[in-house]
Amino acid sequence: MHKIISWITAAVVLISGCSASHENDAPEVEIQSEQQYIGSTVEAASAQEFVEGMGMGWNLGNTLDPVDCNWLSNEMEYETSWGNPKVTKELISCIKSEGIDTIRVPVTWKNHVGEAPEYTISADWLARVKEIIGWCVEEDMYIILNMHHEGTWLTKASTDYDNVMTEYKAIWSQLAEEFGEYSNKLIFESMNEIGFDDLGTEKGCELMNKINAEFVELVRNSGHNNTDRYLLLAGYWTDIDRSCQGEGITVPEGDDKLIVSMHYYSPATFAIADKTSTWGYQESWGSDADYKYLDRQMNKLKKKFIDNGIPVIMGEFGCTLKDKDLTARKLYLAAVTEYCAKYGICPVLWDNGEEINRTSLSWRTEGLGEAMRESYQNGKKEKQA
Repeated sequence: MHKIISWITAAVVLISGCSASHENDAPEVEIQSEQQYIGSTVEAASAQEFVEGMGMGWNLGNTLDPVDCNWLSNEMEYETSWGNPKVTKELISCIKSEGIDTIRVPVTWKNHVGEAPEYTISADWLARVKEIIGWCVEEDMYIILNMHHEGTWLTKASTDYDNVMTEYKAIWSQLAEEFGEYSNKLIFESMNEIGFDDLGTEKGCELMNKINAEFVELVRNSGHNNTDRYLLLAGYWTDIDRSCQGEGITVPEGDDKLIVSMHYYSPATFAIADKTSTWGYQESWGSDADYKYLDRQMNKLKKKFIDNGIPVIMGEFGCTLKDKDLTARKLYLAAVTEYCAKYGICPVLWDNGEEINRTSLSWRTEGLGEAMRESYQNGKKEKQA
C-alpha cells in the first residue's frame, strides 16, 4: 500500500469560566469532537473567494486518463501508454515550484472497474491515484479529481439513463468514500467534455443539469468532509457558447459551494488546428480582434455565472505545438491566463506532455512559465483596480 501523507487537526480547546476573582481555580476545558482530514483546509468567505485563491493550475494530462489500451498486459501500464513517463514526486514538486498552486488530475475509470452491479474500482489503480494525489497534498496544492475520458458510455445517458447512472453513481460513491477525509482543497469534478447532441443543445443541457444535480446529491449524502466540499460541475461539452445559450447550464439551488467548469481552445483554428486541418487554420494570434473575442467569451461567463454567485474554473485551456508560431503561441497562453485572472476565473493549463518535459522537469517552450506567471499577476491587478 502506498503511504498517503496526512495531517490531523488538533482538538479545538475552549477555555471558559475564568475570572480575576478565581485566579487559583483551574479553568474549565471543553474538548470538542476531533475533525480529521488529509491536507490543509481553506477558510473562504465565498466560493468565488475560494476559486480566486486557487491561483494558476496545471493538468496532469495523458497520464491517468488513457482509454481502451487493450493490448497492454497490465492495467498499471495505462499510465505510460500515451507516451509520458510515470509520475514522480519530483514532478509534482517541480509544478509547485513554478508558481502553480492547483493540479487537475484527469482520471479515466472505465477500464479499471469490475462488472455490474458493483463496478468495483481496481484496488491497484485506486492506490496509484491516491499516491499521486498524496504528493499534491504534501505540496499543499489544490487538487481537482474527475472522471475524464468516459464519453463512450456516459453519453448513452440520453437513451439509457438508469443503467448509465447506476455505473456513474457506483464509481462516484466509491471515490466519495475513499477521498472523503481529504480537506476541502480536494475538489470533485462531475465529468469532462460530455454532451448529448442527439437531444439538441437545449435538451442536452437539461440532461447535463440533471446528472450534475444527482452528482451533488450523492456527494453531499456520502458524509465525511464531502458534506461541504467544493464541487465542480461540468458545462455542456465544457463549451462557453453552448453552456451560456438560453437557460443553458444551471446549478442546484441552496448550495453555496458549487463551481462551473469550462474549457478554452478558441479559436480552434489557432489553438487546435494545424496546416492539414480541412476546417481552417490560423497560423498566428494577437490581433485586436483576437483580444476582443477573448474578452467577450470571458464576459459571457461573468454575466451567466460569476455575477450570479457561481464561480468558474477554466479546467482546460491550451494550444498545440504543431505548426504554430511559438511567439504567438506563448502570447495566446499568457493572454488566456491574464483574462481568466482578470475575471476571477482559475486558469488550468492543459498539458499532455507538450508543455513541461517530465523527464528534465523544464518548460519545452522557453519563457512560457514566466510569461504565464507575469500575466496572471497582471490580471489580478486589473481585477482589483
